[in-house]
Amino acid sequence: MKDNTIKPGDILLIALPSHNPKGHEQEGSRPAIVVGIPKGAIRYPVVIVVPLTTQSGSWAIKNPNLYHYIPQGTAGIPRDSIALIDQLRAVDIQRVRAYLGSLEEELFNPIRNSLLRIFRK
Repeated sequence: MKDNTIKPGDILLIALPSHNPKGHEQEGSRPAIVVGIPKGAIRYPVVIVVPLTTQSGSWAIKNPNLYHYIPQGTAGIPRDSIALIDQLRAVDIQRVRAYLGSLEEELFNPIRNSLLRIFRK
């Protein structure tokens, strides 16, 4: 996939590396929401993404500003998922495995607004 065809709100299947030592960061092949694309002269082509998980719990309900629910079938997502805004990261474009779909504005805007709240504080 060419990086010039990716846009914010797209859902991509990405390969996240394993971590050593192990922590709570997402890893493995998983869907992620594109929330930013660096412009201009950059060292390497990357996309800024919010990974998704199918795991849920009281943590997601207690902080809906950090964890947004996305229903199965939305933008090609195979299972009900939670957007992990607290795991925002840059991913090399070579880690993109597939394009799944694109979020509608009514689902993407709350995610974008949650990110803006994090950086304003």
